[in-house]
This record gives sequence, structure tokens and C-alpha cells, in this order.
Amino acid sequence: MASPAPGWDLKARPFPQARRDDQASKTYTSANKGSVTVPEPYVWLETPPSQSLETKKWVQEQADFTQAYIRQNPEREAFKEKVEQNFSYPRINIPVKKKNGKFYLHYNSGLDPQSTIYEATQEEIDAIEKSDGSKPPGRVWFDANLLSKEGTIALTNTRFSTSGKLVAYGISVSGSDWETIYFRQTSSPFVAGEDKESAYSPSGGPDRLEDSLEYCKFTSATWTPDDKGVFYQTYPKPSISEAANDFSKGTETDANLNARLWYHRLGTKQSQDILVIDKDPKTPTAGWGTHVTEDGKYLVVSSYKDTDTKNKIWVAQLEGQQIGEALKYVAVAGEYKFSLDYVAHDGSRFYWITNKDATNSKVVYSDLDFSQARSAKHISELDTSAPLHDLIPEQADATLADATVVAGDKLLVNYTRDVKSELWQYELKSGQQVKRLLPDFVGTIGGISGRREDQEAFVSTTSETSPGSTYRFTWTSAASSSAPTETPFERTWLTTKVASIRSEDYISEQIFFHSTDGTRVPMFVTRHKDTKMDSTAPALLYAYGGFNISIQPGFSPWMMTWITEYGGVLAKVNARGGGEYGQKWHNAGRLLNKKNVFEDILSAAKFLHENKYAEKGKIIINGGSNGGLMVGACMNMLTEEHGIGAGIGEVGVMDMLKFHTWTIGSAWIADYGNPDEDPKIFDYNYSYSPLHNVQEGKIYPTYLLACADHDDRVVPAHTFKLTAELQHKLKDNPNPILLRVDMNAGHGAGKSIQKRIEEVADRVAVVGLALGLKMRGRE
Repeated sequence: MASPAPGWDLKARPFPQARRDDQASKTYTSANKGSVTVPEPYVWLETPPSQSLETKKWVQEQADFTQAYIRQNPEREAFKEKVEQNFSYPRINIPVKKKNGKFYLHYNSGLDPQSTIYEATQEEIDAIEKSDGSKPPGRVWFDANLLSKEGTIALTNTRFSTSGKLVAYGISVSGSDWETIYFRQTSSPFVAGEDKESAYSPSGGPDRLEDSLEYCKFTSATWTPDDKGVFYQTYPKPSISEAANDFSKGTETDANLNARLWYHRLGTKQSQDILVIDKDPKTPTAGWGTHVTEDGKYLVVSSYKDTDTKNKIWVAQLEGQQIGEALKYVAVAGEYKFSLDYVAHDGSRFYWITNKDATNSKVVYSDLDFSQARSAKHISELDTSAPLHDLIPEQADATLADATVVAGDKLLVNYTRDVKSELWQYELKSGQQVKRLLPDFVGTIGGISGRREDQEAFVSTTSETSPGSTYRFTWTSAASSSAPTETPFERTWLTTKVASIRSEDYISEQIFFHSTDGTRVPMFVTRHKDTKMDSTAPALLYAYGGFNISIQPGFSPWMMTWITEYGGVLAKVNARGGGEYGQKWHNAGRLLNKKNVFEDILSAAKFLHENKYAEKGKIIINGGSNGGLMVGACMNMLTEEHGIGAGIGEVGVMDMLKFHTWTIGSAWIADYGNPDEDPKIFDYNYSYSPLHNVQEGKIYPTYLLACADHDDRVVPAHTFKLTAELQHKLKDNPNPILLRVDMNAGHGAGKSIQKRIEEVADRVAVVGLALGLKMRGRE
């Protein structure tokens, strides 16, 4: 048996005990073996702490056990202070202009638990260019820090009415995906008065309107053009709803099925709302999205049945129609065959982004005939499709990420080429390419803000070593322009700086390595310029690898702190399963190709130590959600040759046989398959599922599992059961196996800055102590 890690003594402090139910099991159908019975000894841990005293007791014992180990690292507080220092910089997000002529933007002074929305005039926005960017323009309009003293209530989204005089805003408690939608006039800000204590309100204060919409999830409020009401989506109340309050929503595990689309008219009760689209009778997983076009004439309805990009699209002409189930639509894409995302429209010509016959996506248009619009008993019965015509063809070596129309007919298209963003201007009606904007920029386009009726647009950027800049583009002509190919005047609107981090002191490079099957995979490697490439540095290897999500270069204060203080190397791997190279790259890492993701990560780790980027045995793999699954699978698969010394799996999908039975997990069947219905998927998932492949007798590297009690995206049962299984089978493991449960928190969205800092301080304390890492200057 190997020597125990520093501070690790299972004889003095054994693992907390978890009851095993050796009678519990579930039977599946295997393509290879017929009927297979899978033991479920920890099925009782699927009942959340909020509903089970036994689960609650076990979670508390795990918390005490983990904190006892963390307290042994004397550097935890010093590292936490450094993280706080690097988080403490002013962040002004991209400004968005509304019909009332005002701009709205998010601001955080550095360590505010939640960001504040500011309202600014055109003159105040103009003045930022001459400032140092440390102070936001305008005045406080919505202070989300007043939602709760603890910072556990968050503003999820805001949707302004057509006139800009009203706003609908979503509120989430403890990080849950459930949200309540409230309303207010934009002329009534939510700010603290002289007595801040009396200003705290979980709904936005007494000046909000009386309306509220409950049990909303995965939705935004879409205003009708008359400012009289909004479209929104709900799911059925969870089974614990009768005994639940706002602070326990999100702890249930009920499957999220049978979504409905409603119309709420301001000034009425939610119980009086008009049903627009009922639950899909054939596809219970279907969800509904809405968009009202800029001119208020059309309602665009989209439907997704899972996390795949394939969706359905219908368009309704709002004028002359009564809102309800009898709305008449033109079907643009009546089947789930490809992706189609709205860009803009001119009259009855609609522009879209699609991957139909284009793995890297392209811009197309369709001419819709609204004289052919019709209604049906259910919208899903409108299953025809409109012809699509190419406007901007697919590029063979670049993926189209998004497109925005500004200043009349200026179409700004964001491409990624080898994972790095490129911004191009096109002419909307002809599809003519005009110019590449920001040609010298290397990094990631974070967002584009602009309207067709204005003559300017804002573009935010970021990179691994800098929070980045926001650029301003101005055209002299707008919608009525006779010069649609005019190029803009470019200038920097704002550069965000971190006083404690000088980007020029760091080196970030893109390298490529070959995975097990020979596939060429990109990876971004970042380090301090003083870190030597001589096989002595620790490495943090971060990846996701799924759901068509691209991991592009982006600034992380805590990761930069780790690089600096521990002389480490940060490696972000663009594993298969993501969207970095279009739909083909996604397909190569999902369903029966899922193991390619894990091979990419293990190959990346091996590459790092074999090429002297990192010390063998000091590589830490890290990921969250689908990335947590990556960590769980790799920890079971790895061997000594990979050089991995620790794994940090956050809010991971660890039970690949039951994931689809909880909350929104059924939507993930697009990436993971359905083990209940497909015997081949059962065999494949069973062969890599982290919970079902713990290797008894194997020495595991240091293993930190993290989850949250209100995570209703990936329920904590995944992590609870895996922790119990690891600690049962690896009773004498010489390296830590620990569980950290974040209380009053969810999957990650809306988490306060303080919670995030505490989380990373604990994370680094565990791996730092176990691997013998020392902060620079404290050796």
C-alpha cells in the first residue's frame, strides 16, 4: 500500500458510514446479456436532505469529515485572500439600449455578492470612453444585493417591454432553476434608501407591480407589442409543493415534463392566464420558447424536446389575432430535424441560423406566406416546413456561433476558427461579406449589443489572461441607408483591468495533441512567464466535452490566482462532444461515442507531463456538470501513465443509468441516450458510468466531489451515491476521498461571489495539502 497523503489518516478518522441496502436493485435490458439486474445499495440517498433525516445526517457527517481535512492546510486562508484580491476589480458589462432611450448594464464593484443593474443616458455612456472604467455610468436601477442579506437570492433575467416603460424580471432562490417572475415600471428603481435594512426584499420591493408568476422554469417573459402582457412557460408543481416554500424549491427530484406556454395580462391573477400552447401530447419533454420581432408584428415560437440543437419553429402574425390556443401559425420547421434560430426579418422574409446540411452552420432565409397560416388542436400537428435558401453559406474551417443585425442591414457574424473568435460584417439582404472587424483580436467574443434602429453596436471580448475590452462600432448611416456595405468606425469603449494581475506577465498558447484514436484535439495552456517548463509545475486540466458547448478562452480570477500562487499551468481541453468544430465534433463525443471525451482528457494529461508542461502525479483534472461526469469516468479509467494526481468533480452526472428520471435529466437523452429503452445504450453507459465502475482495490488519486443541496439541474443524489460507493469500496485508500456540499446553492447560476470564493478556497486546500503543493514565497 502506498504511503498516505499528507494529513490523511483513515485509522484515526474513518469514513462516515452509509447504510447499504443490499436488497435494492433495478433490472435493465442488455443487448449482450438480456436481462441485467443492477444493485442499488444507496438508493435511499436519492431522497434529498430536505425530505430525509437519514440523508441529512449523512450529509452533515460528510461535511464535518471534509472540513476536518481542509482545516489541516495552513495556506487555505492565504489563498482565499489572494482570490479575493483578484476578484476585487470593477466589472462593467456590455450596455443594452431600450426603447425608452436608456441603456442598462450590469456592474459589480468586485466583491459584491450579486451584480447591480445601472441605468444610463446616451451622454453617460459616451463619457465612459474618457474614464478609467472604475465607475459605472448612470445610476443604480436594480440592486440585486437587496434581494437577500445572504446573497442567496438572484436576479435570473430581465425582459423590457416594447416601449421600455415596463420590465419583467425573474427571481431564483438558492440557485434553483425554479423562478418567479415579477414586474415593475422602469421609472421605479429598486435601490436602498437611507435605511438599508428596511430595503431588503426577496421580490424587488414595494414599488413593484402586484403581478407575480410562479413555477416558471427555463423561460423568459416575452412582451406583446402593446405592453399589456407576456408569454411565459411553466412546469407542473413538484410533488413537495404543498409543504414547500421558496427556500425549499429546487430540492425535489421530480421529472420536469409537460411544459405549457401561457399569456399573462398585467393586472390579472396568474390563475386567469390564457393557455397558448398545452403540453405536447406526443412529446412530454417538449419545452417552448418565444420571441416577438422588433417591430412587434410576429410571434416566433420554438420547441425543443431535449438538449439537442434540433428544434421546431412556427411564426404567427399577431395583428388581428386573439391570443390563445387558436392562434394561426406558419410552420417553418415542423419536425425535429435540424436547428433553426431566428436572426431578423424584413416583412415576410425571415433570416435564420441553421445546421441543416451544414455541420458548421450557415445563415439562410425563408419567405413566409401568412395567408396560409392555420391553427390546429395542438401546434405540434403543424408539421410542414418552409423552404430555406442560403444567404451566407457554411464555411469549411469555421463554425458560425451567432449573428446579430444592427444599424439597418449590417449583419455581424461571430465565427470560431480553431476555437478563436472572428467577427465579420455582412450585408443582410445580399449576404455580401464586407469586412472583418477587430482583425488583430485573439480571444473570445463575449457578446454583441445593438439594434437595427440605431447606428452603433457594442462588442465585448475576453481572453485567458485578461477580462478584456468592450468595443464600440459606429456607422454614419442606419436603416434607410443607401450604403449597406459601409464599414464602421471602431474604438475601445472600455477596458477592464485587474490591478493585481498584469496580463503581460502571463503566457497563453494554443497547442494540439493527438488522442488515443489519433484525433487532433486543441488545448489552451496558460502559465506565468516565470513558470519553468521542466516537468516541475502542477497543472489544472479543465474540460467539459458535451452538449455542443464550446470552451473558448475566458478569464477566471481564481484560476489565474492558482497559476500565480502555485506556479501552476492551466490547461483547457476542447474535448470532443463540444461545439468547437460544429455538429461533427459534438457527435464524436456523445451517445455511443461518449468515451472519446474521456480518452481526450487522459491523452491531454499524458501529453502535459510527457512534454514537460507539468509534473507527473501533479495533474488535477476538473470539470462541472457534464464535466463532472468526465472527471468521474476518468478517475475510474486512469492509470499511472496518465500522471493524474487529483480529480475535482463538481455537480457531476454520475449515475448514467438513472439520470433521465430526475428533474430535467430527460433532456440529456440527446447526448447520453436512454438506458431504459435502448439495450445498446444500457450496455455502453453501464460500462463507463462513474457510479457503477468504481474499481475496488485500485489506488485512487485524491478525489474531491462537490454538489449543492438546491441543484435541481443535476440533483445531488448523483454525487451522494458515488461518494458512498467510493468510500465503501476504497476503505483504505491512501489518498483523500471527500464530499463538499454547498448549502442554499444550486447548479451554479446566481451563486454569490462569496460562495464562489469559499468553494475554490476549499477545493485548492484539499488538492494542495494532498499533493504537497506550496504557495510561492511560503515554501
